[in-house]
Amino acid sequence: MGIFDFLNSKPSVEKLTRRIVNFVYNAVQTEKGVRVEDAICVMATIVAERCITTANEFSIYEHDFEPGSAVFSEKMNELLVGPVAVDHWNDLPPESVFARIKRKLNSHFDKVPFPSLQTIFETYAKNVGASEWGYLTLSVPDENKPFILPLQAGYETRKYVDQNINLESDEKTLRIVINALCHILIETKTALDASISLALTFEIINGMSKTATMTDKKMMELQAEMKK
Repeated sequence: MGIFDFLNSKPSVEKLTRRIVNFVYNAVQTEKGVRVEDAICVMATIVAERCITTANEFSIYEHDFEPGSAVFSEKMNELLVGPVAVDHWNDLPPESVFARIKRKLNSHFDKVPFPSLQTIFETYAKNVGASEWGYLTLSVPDENKPFILPLQAGYETRKYVDQNINLESDEKTLRIVINALCHILIETKTALDASISLALTFEIINGMSKTATMTDKKMMELQAEMKK
């Protein structure tokens, strides 16, 4: 196979985006169907893990933090919303993760106010350590909170993303998972109040991008303890 055949055989961004969207839907599928809150939780957590990889301050695979513990980072804040705190979405740097997501959603959620940037960050910062291990404190109603443990979702989807999506570079992978997240939000917007889906999305990305990930080493330790 020649080099041009090889290049043409590489999956397109669109195909990779659809691949991860379908994977997430299948991952949360139950006999009752797909619960939108859980699909958003899984996809937003995947985005958060890829933000951690892009920021490159610690590895999602191996680190010395206790999984589930808070890891505050100015570099992560800069990746998400830019180097300076702003109150208005339109003031975000266009290259920031939150701005990139909003830009893709604007035409589909044009009549819905996006959640307060200040509230997104304050909800996480004020409740560090207050929620059950592996979960996040979220501002949405209890009936709309995910059934899925975000920490577990990140761990259990990581291998799939590495093997099927993360094929070229961390930045391209982040771009693809951002695309996939927006696809899910757009495709499910009639099934869940948009103000709830948007709050879930940005609060989970912010919270899980500042949470130490589950690692193979820690998982083996937990499994060993359960066998005792």
